[in-house]
Amino acid sequence: MIKCRARGELGLIVLAASVLLTACGGTEQHTRHSSSVVPTTISALPQPSSTVPDAPAPAESVTVGEVPGNPRAAAALRPWVHDLIGDDIDQLIGKCWTIEPEHAREMYADKADILAAVAQPGIDGQFAVSWKGPVRSVSVKRAEIASGYACPYVDATGSVNSYTAADARYAVQRYLSRWIGKPVAADDIEGKYPLVCAGSVLANNPGRLTGVTAFGALTSKSTGDTDVEVSGPVTNSSNVTQPMTFSLSIGAGGYCINNISG
Repeated sequence: MIKCRARGELGLIVLAASVLLTACGGTEQHTRHSSSVVPTTISALPQPSSTVPDAPAPAESVTVGEVPGNPRAAAALRPWVHDLIGDDIDQLIGKCWTIEPEHAREMYADKADILAAVAQPGIDGQFAVSWKGPVRSVSVKRAEIASGYACPYVDATGSVNSYTAADARYAVQRYLSRWIGKPVAADDIEGKYPLVCAGSVLANNPGRLTGVTAFGALTSKSTGDTDVEVSGPVTNSSNVTQPMTFSLSIGAGGYCINNISG
């Protein structure tokens, strides 16, 4: 107050207190500006959602049991497990192109029991490495381990065979796709992912489909406990389309093709 009067402002003492206080300092000015805003009630503020989605488990918290004598197996399965807990199932299926997509979607749905299985010590078997849990078992083929990103088959613990007729059709689809120059993935070559049964008639005649340019819808039928025949129209470079039948059995890497007729 004394500083203001020294400036010759005594004649203006009748001015409104708001003007005087404004001239003397900024604290009250800030208070007035603040009080001129309509207070926001708590109910008007953004409220946290009542449902908080579960966050994916941190990658470092995921346990994959080691496999005695085969350290590469757990290392190859671990990135797949990290993707499984990431909740992007479409991306995961895209990476697991060696498995029929709908079968993969079905197998990978039971996440909790899969994680319980892979936390167990792995078992190095004759054709695959497996992790067995109370409800689900996870198995990985040798070619998958060699790739560094192992896409497993998942079964009910104690079941004998997880392969389906859809897997057999998909094996033929992959095989034909290679021949027409449109593999399902760039790495899908026979040297890395064999689709021909070792020692079979087809193995001794690897050029059986030379000249194939297109193929149509595939159907299948069982011909034994595990054997399947897959049939479909195949077109050659002369634009001639004829039906062909592929005979498949289950080998070390899943369904493999023994012979082609037609």
